[in-house]
Amino acid sequence: MISAISTAFAGMQGASRQFEQSAARIASGPAASDDTLAAVVDTMAAETSLALNTAVLRTALDLQKQVVDILV
Repeated sequence: MISAISTAFAGMQGASRQFEQSAARIASGPAASDDTLAAVVDTMAAETSLALNTAVLRTALDLQKQVVDILV
């Protein structure tokens, strides 16, 4: 379970970095419409990745709690 928690946390960090980079590309102005569109898509992908990794983290923490409850 520790592996799932650390993997989910690393995924959340990666999604956060991807979101920040994409947002910076969008905020830098209209360099090229294709680049702006790609940055918007990257931002949406980062949002989805963050949501999925958050769900994995919640599940891993719930399982860990259940194991502790069984052992106690």
